[in-house]
Amino acid sequence: MSRQGKIARLPKKIRDQLNLRLQDGEPGKQLAEWLNELAETKEMLAELFGGRPINEQNLTEWKQGGYQDWLRDEETRERVQRLAERAQDLDDAADGLEISDRLASILAAELADAAQKLDEIADPKERWRQLQEILRELWRLRSEDHQGKRLQMQQEQWERAMEREDSENERRFEKEEKDRLVNLFFAKQSQRLTAEALGGGEYGEKWADWLVRVQHGLSMPDWWRTDNHGPDSEDEIKPNQT
Repeated sequence: MSRQGKIARLPKKIRDQLNLRLQDGEPGKQLAEWLNELAETKEMLAELFGGRPINEQNLTEWKQGGYQDWLRDEETRERVQRLAERAQDLDDAADGLEISDRLASILAAELADAAQKLDEIADPKERWRQLQEILRELWRLRSEDHQGKRLQMQQEQWERAMEREDSENERRFEKEEKDRLVNLFFAKQSQRLTAEALGGGEYGEKWADWLVRVQHGLSMPDWWRTDNHGPDSEDEIKPNQT
C-alpha cells in the first residue's frame, strides 16, 4: 500500500534511519526535532505541506503504519538470511552428496529406529498400526530411490550420447578440413592449365584465380570486390587472341 503522509514522502534513507531510531526506543519529540532540521525534510514540507513541520502525531501514525511494514520486511529479510545460512550448513554437511540424498539417509535411519521400538508397544493393534505406517514410508522412500536411480541412469546415457556426437562431429570436421586442403592444393596445381584454357595471359590467370577462389570459399580478389574490372567494364582485359 502506498502511504501519503509527511514521513512517507521522505527519502528512503531518512525513513530507514527513523525506523532504526524507533526500534531503539528514541522519544518521539526528539525524533520530530531531528527530522524537522533535515534539509530534505524542509524541502519536502515546503513543497507538499505548506511548510508545516512533522509533529509527534505524525510519528504515532507512522509507527502504526509504515514502521510496522518495515518491521515485517526486516523479519522477512532475516528469515531469508537464516534459510540461506542453513542451506549453506546443509551443503557443507552433505560432503559432496545431494541434499535430497542426505535427507533420505536420515529418514531411513529414523525408520529403522522406529521399527526397533515396536517391541516396546504392548498393544498389538497399536503396534500393527505403527508398523503399517513405517512400511508405507519405507515403500515411498524406496520408490523415490528407484526413481532417482532411473533419472541418474538417463542422465548418464544422455551425457554419453552427447560425448559420442561431439566426437563424431569433431572427426567429421577434421576429415572435411583435410579434404578441403587437399582439393585446394590440386586446384592450385591445375590453375595454370585452367588459365591457358581461358585464353592465357593476364586475362586467363585472372579468371583462373577467381574460379579457384569461388570453388573453395576463399576471399574474392580486390578487382572483384571493387567491381572496377568486372566482365562488363570498359577496361576489361581482352582474352589472348592467339
